[in-house]
Amino acid sequence: MKWIFTILLLVSAAGSCEPLNAKSKDWTEKERKLWHSYIALSTIDTIQTIRMIDCQKRPHCPLVEKNPILGKRPEKHDLIALKLVGNAIIYNLLDRDDVDREKALKWLNGTQAFVVTHNGFAWYKRF
Repeated sequence: MKWIFTILLLVSAAGSCEPLNAKSKDWTEKERKLWHSYIALSTIDTIQTIRMIDCQKRPHCPLVEKNPILGKRPEKHDLIALKLVGNAIIYNLLDRDDVDREKALKWLNGTQAFVVTHNGFAWYKRF
């Protein structure tokens, strides 16, 4: 539970950070809202993965991580680092002029929503 609060605290403390606010002058209001939705879904995915990591510490936990970068039994610090670096890279790629930002953000939101939904099914199926 303390990790959830830590993540929420970090996200709220970094709220003035440009990548979290998407305050680039070239971004439309719709693109900013899509970015915020993506960050919210990414945070939910992070919390779900932390719950899975905690489950894996107990015997007979059937949950395994499917992200090939993290491996089947990731550590929390690796997860947080991957999320922070990955989202910063995504933001920098989206902040370029030659990108169809809205289309990319819709795709990112759809993909992240699928991951969050899949995680939820996997978590509740185990009970």
